[in-house]
Parts: sequence; structure tokens; C-alpha cells
Amino acid sequence: MSRLAYFMAILGITCAATYRQYLPAKPQELVDKEGCYIKQINDVIPFGAQLTPIGECVRIQCGKALIHYATCALIGTEDPNCYVTDTDLSRPYPDCCPTVKCDIDNNLI
Repeated sequence: MSRLAYFMAILGITCAATYRQYLPAKPQELVDKEGCYIKQINDVIPFGAQLTPIGECVRIQCGKALIHYATCALIGTEDPNCYVTDTDLSRPYPDCCPTVKCDIDNNLI
């Protein structure tokens, strides 16, 4: 059972939600910096760079024409011995994403 839970957790991470956005306009004070303006940090990151801001469970990657975002996949379980953990915003993406944890009964028969 633990192998199944581990597999499902990995599958959930690999199936994360992704979306793209055109590069937003930079504030006047940052217009001379080359790269993508990231509102969450109020700064510009270089083209090709990525960041995982603490406090948000997201990966942001700067492309030449688009910003790429990745977030956690929706996961769930119907197993009564398993549960979905909470999002941990103190950790960077993808470690912040919820996972399925199972209580395993180790009783010997």
C-alpha cells in the first residue's frame, strides 16, 4: 500500500497545473532591468531564470515572451487509512504541495 501512495504522490507532482502569461509591463523604476517583472517580489528576474517564492506554492519561470507558472495538482484519496496533507507554505515548490499519507497498520498476525 505504501508504494501506491508514494506513486500517487509522485504522479500528483508531475501532473501539476501549469499556465502561461504574457510578460507584464515593468514599473518605471525597473524598466532598465532585462528580464521578467514578477509582481510577487516586485522585481525583475533574468530571462531563463526561475524562482519559487516562499509563502506561495508556485514555480515561476521567465521566458522571452511568456512567464510560465506551475502549481500543485489536485489530489485526493478514498482510502480510509490515508489522508491529504496540508499545503506547507514555509517550503518552496514542489515540496509545499499536499501529498497523500497513509497510516499503515503494522500488526503481525
